Amino acid sequence: MKSFQKKSCADCGSRSQSLLCSLKGEELKQIDEAKFHQHFKAGQNLFFSGNPASGIFCIMSGTVKLELQDDQGKTQIAQVYGSGSMVGYRALFSDEPYMSSAIASEPVEVCFIPRSTILDLVGKNPELALKFLKQLSEDFRMMEARMHRVSSTPAPERIAEALLFLRENFHEKNWTRKEIAEWAGTTTETVIRTLGQFEEEGLISQKGRSISILNRDALFKRANISI
Repeated sequence: MKSFQKKSCADCGSRSQSLLCSLKGEELKQIDEAKFHQHFKAGQNLFFSGNPASGIFCIMSGTVKLELQDDQGKTQIAQVYGSGSMVGYRALFSDEPYMSSAIASEPVEVCFIPRSTILDLVGKNPELALKFLKQLSEDFRMMEARMHRVSSTPAPERIAEALLFLRENFHEKNWTRKEIAEWAGTTTETVIRTLGQFEEEGLISQKGRSISILNRDALFKRANISI
């Protein structure tokens, strides 16, 4: 991880996608004075599970995945975040250690904002506090839906859903079979076998790590998701 010269929030291209987009004037200046601009290489951790929540990370570019590991050492991707997203706020507001590890799945630029700054801004700005509350509610809703699908649907459906979600939300990144398996809650071997079946059916094409969706509607049907 490397630190770079600070960039102003007012000039950030990801600001319009961020929960901090409503901040102006002195509030933006407060963030500018407190934050650290950092770069992480693919595979580097922004933070580890069990670390104290010392602040939040605003993603300027790249993709970050949150990974959970069970007692048997099995890894599952809990969530994926792209440009404009913020990572680490749940643990910060609950005053708990991070439950998951945040890993750069490709080169990532972030701004780290210390805990004290965020708590001060939220305390003074009810609109910002409400935005964080809404985002936390949406995060829990998505997590509940994913847990239900992992426990109640066959692996091919989950793999089809993973392809649709990862490709359509993070289309510039080529996801590894291992990452697809960790998102879908299955094994890499099952993903490889299922992708081969999808290719035979004309739903996708594969070239190295690259996966192209050829029949989106049919893949939605395999995922058992209404269009």
